[in-house]
Amino acid sequence: MPANKETVNAPVDQTKSDGSVWQSLDGGKSWIERSKGNDKSINTSGADILSLAVDAYNSDVAYAGARGAGILKTEDGGQNWKYLPFQSEKVYGLDLNPINSEIVYASGVWQKRGKIFKSPDGGKTWEEIYTSPSDGPLIIALRIDKKNPVIIYAATSDNQVIETMDGGKSWKSVFTAPDPITKIAIDKLNGNLIYLSSLRGDVFKSTDGGKNFENISQNFSKLGLSNQNIGVLETDPQNAGWVYVAGGVGILRSKDGGKTWEKIKVLGNSDVFPVKSLTVSPKNSAEIIYGAAQAVYKSVDGGINWTTTQFETSKSINVLKHAMSNPSMLYLGLGK
Repeated sequence: MPANKETVNAPVDQTKSDGSVWQSLDGGKSWIERSKGNDKSINTSGADILSLAVDAYNSDVAYAGARGAGILKTEDGGQNWKYLPFQSEKVYGLDLNPINSEIVYASGVWQKRGKIFKSPDGGKTWEEIYTSPSDGPLIIALRIDKKNPVIIYAATSDNQVIETMDGGKSWKSVFTAPDPITKIAIDKLNGNLIYLSSLRGDVFKSTDGGKNFENISQNFSKLGLSNQNIGVLETDPQNAGWVYVAGGVGILRSKDGGKTWEKIKVLGNSDVFPVKSLTVSPKNSAEIIYGAAQAVYKSVDGGINWTTTQFETSKSINVLKHAMSNPSMLYLGLGK
């Protein structure tokens, strides 16, 4: 088969339900609804999932941040969920300390102000560690440096990128963008290499841990893109300098820190159905999974061929997340 031929190499799996949380136990081949739980006491079907975080050592422990419903947690691989005592809304940012996964960071809105909260005990209790100066600005991105987890970056809807180097005790502004930064990604092997993507489709890079940023969007120009919409920004778990951007642009990949880019052919029209989420297997860089509208696509050859799973739902796929300790397990969140 020619290497550049775009094909579907498996039948479509029809997955029918309006559940908000799903799980795969076979690397994304099939999906199980995990919204209602075994005892039916918690039904998360109505939740609008905005963010996911999975324990780095225990794939059975995961958190889901929602719009208007706070944060949900599972400790048994998604079979049952519980609402944490977290009253804040619009949980766009959610991340776990990779060394001590009991330490959880989450962003939200409380009394109309964007805030960041920290839990030292797996979500049982929370303390506020950052607040916006007035009503209105939200925290729309939050990312921990996995190599040095006391370093955390956050982005606000009023164009600021802020950093803490002491686990949230103090903060400083490191960058002001022309428009809101919506995604932050940190190279898994080099914490000094940081990427930002903005609402209007610009991508910025820092090679010195956030001291300086440069706009690298002009490096897309050779691809002749007609749509600069970018809603996804991810780094490769195994390869330094590998980074993905995705959205209305489809999927773009760089293997040299954003200097040059290649376009990965996706199935469907990304102008109409932009890529909303993307994850790369922590053990195999050729295994890529992305979500668009109500479908999940998986490639095991670096994006040449794709298999598909269709979700029969009125919602859209908002977020996908691999379990780092168990690459066969993934969590998926749906929302409006």
